[in-house]
Parts: sequence; C-alpha cells; structure tokens
Amino acid sequence: MTAPTAGAPADIFPTDGPAPGWLRDEPIGATITWTGCAGIVLAYEGTRICFDPFVSNPGFVDTFFRSARSDGERVRRSFADMSAIFVGHTHWDHAMDVAEVATISPSAVVYGSDTTTEIVRRQGIGESQLHTVVDGEQLTVGPFRVEAVASRHGIVPVASKIDVIELRGAGMPRSPFRWPRGQVFSYRVTFADTSFYLHTSAGFEPEPFARQQPVDVVIACLAARQGTPDYFARIGAQLRPKVFIPCHHDNFLESQDKPPKPVPRLEWPQFLDDVADLGRDYGTRLVQLPRGEAISF
Repeated sequence: MTAPTAGAPADIFPTDGPAPGWLRDEPIGATITWTGCAGIVLAYEGTRICFDPFVSNPGFVDTFFRSARSDGERVRRSFADMSAIFVGHTHWDHAMDVAEVATISPSAVVYGSDTTTEIVRRQGIGESQLHTVVDGEQLTVGPFRVEAVASRHGIVPVASKIDVIELRGAGMPRSPFRWPRGQVFSYRVTFADTSFYLHTSAGFEPEPFARQQPVDVVIACLAARQGTPDYFARIGAQLRPKVFIPCHHDNFLESQDKPPKPVPRLEWPQFLDDVADLGRDYGTRLVQLPRGEAISF
C-alpha cells in the first residue's frame, strides 16, 4: 500500500482503494466514490447520482460566523454531470453544496425533505429540479432504483441542544451552522442485481427501517453513533450486509486541501470490534474507500 500522507492515519483513511473483487467476482462496470463526509457518487451505464454532496468544508470560523459559500471549483471537480442528487438531511455538512451541484448539472433533480427542497429553492434552483420525497417512495434514475427511507439523526450531546430543526423566516440562515436539520432520510439503491443502503445519519426510525431487506453493501455514518443503542448490531440484524463501508468519519471542519483527520469521538478501535462482530455473525467485510477516488466494481 502507498505510504499515507503525513497526518492521515493509514488504518482509518487508506490512500489506495480495495483490491479488485471487493464486492463481486465479475465486475459490472460501475464505480463508487466517497467524496468526504457522507458524500457518495455512484456511476453506472453513463448515469451518475450522488448522495449528500459536500466538499467545501468551510472551516470553523466560516461555519459558525459567516454566510455559507460553496467552493465552486471543488464542487465541479467532484460532482460534474449528475443525473440526481439525494440528500439525507439539511445540515450544512450534507446539503450546503447541493445548490451548486444542481447549478452545474441543470438536468439533475434534487431529492430530499421539504426543508431541503425549500432551502435549495431559496438559492435559485427552479421547481423542475426539486422533488420532495416521502417515506417509502420509489424513484427511478436511469438504471438506478432508489427508495427513500425515513430515518433519524444521531445524537450530538452539545450541538443537539441548539440544533435548528426547521427552516425559519425568509432568506438563508446566517451561517452554515444554522442550517436546519429537517426530516432525515436514508436511501436504498438497487441496480444490476446489486443493492446498497446509505445510512448517512446514525439514528433509526424503527418502522421504516424494519421493512428493509438484506443488502449487499451498507454505507453507514460513524459520527455521533454513540447515542444510538446497539447501532451496528441493529444494522447487521436487519440488513445482513456482505460489505460495510464507513462514511462521515472524517473531520469536516478541516479543508480537503489537507489529509483527512478523524471526526471527534470516532472511537476507531471500538468500531473495528463492532465490524468484527458483524463479520462473525453475517460474514460482513469491512471495505474502506480512499477519499475522492472512483473505485470500480
């Protein structure tokens, strides 16, 4: 494996992708990219869709005290030619770059809660590019079939006490930190006899989650999981994944010009123990994606 860049723990943030065959013995010609935080891009048969596209990482001062401003060039490098944009919830680290992505891909539709579609509307994105989802809704984008699954946010001990839940007043929030959460969704994606479950916030809405069938790949948020009892055990028992891919485990207050660093309270050794339990019970394998690299399968 290539030596990691200084400051990036090799065991948490590898610089090389997994070996061929990490998901299927015979590749289907698809790619997956972890773009940082909860961001994922799936590409297959000429169609590209993204989930929680966020790469601007404005930093501490800009996050808490200044208006949100996307890094347009970085967004274009990561999210060009999208056919659809799926948003788990409207916190800035999931949704701040969505309007910019929609602008550079004018045929792409933004799918998310009414809070998500409204805040993107306030940034000038027209109705033809907005679709408010409901729990259980089935959506088709090219070869992809996507189900919206109502979910919940993980519990952040301090931030949750001042968290903004719904969009207030007119205009935009005064800083990224004041972006509202809105309703939370996970997404189930199927294509080419392959299934993914994107669980990009570390909570559960019990009934919608209970209707889910096993999947090939779970992509799950590691941040703020400590407030959700039996988080990994519940994922395993319901979804029985062949592969577990971690996301939302990098510190999104750090610029992407720097090597990734762990989010506070990542508790990586405990995570490895939990994944080992999934491996013992369901044969689940841990697969880590390097940030920003398209991985074939």
